[in-house]
Order: sequence, then C-alpha cells, then structure tokens
Amino acid sequence: MEILISMESRVITMKKEGFGVNVLIVGHRCYRCEHAWVPRNISEIPEICPKCKSPYWKKEKTRFTKKELKKLNKSSKKNKGKKK
Repeated sequence: MEILISMESRVITMKKEGFGVNVLIVGHRCYRCEHAWVPRNISEIPEICPKCKSPYWKKEKTRFTKKELKKLNKSSKKNKGKKK
C-alpha cells in the first residue's frame, strides 16, 4: 500500500497495489512525530496532535536533538549521491 501525504493541500492519497483505485482523503500530518490522521470535523483545525500531544504539530522544527541531526545528515548525504 502506498500513502502520499501533501501538507499544502491537506490531502492524503492512498493507493493499494493491484486494485487501481486512488482514494483522496483530507487530513493532517504532524511535523514532530509524522503522524497522519483524518479529523472528525474537516472545517476545524486541531489544537494538538492526537499522537504526541504537541501544540506545535503544524510548525516545522527549528531545533533538533543529536540523534535527529545524525539522521538528517545521513539522509542528506544519500540524497546528494542520487542527484549526481
């Protein structure tokens, strides 16, 4: 199953292999824990993430732990190798 998430349009796309059906679901994604969910009321924006309870779920992180920095550095090095 392939899941694509777009924060700009608040759309979660789910595609099951072998079925050929695309489903568009309006939802949210937390920048902190990367949890994606579909709210009960689409018109209201939630105050906190239901998984990590962070009130800053819709803001990108500016400070990172040492572990997160190592992970970001490894992924950026892999991406640099692919671009060449």
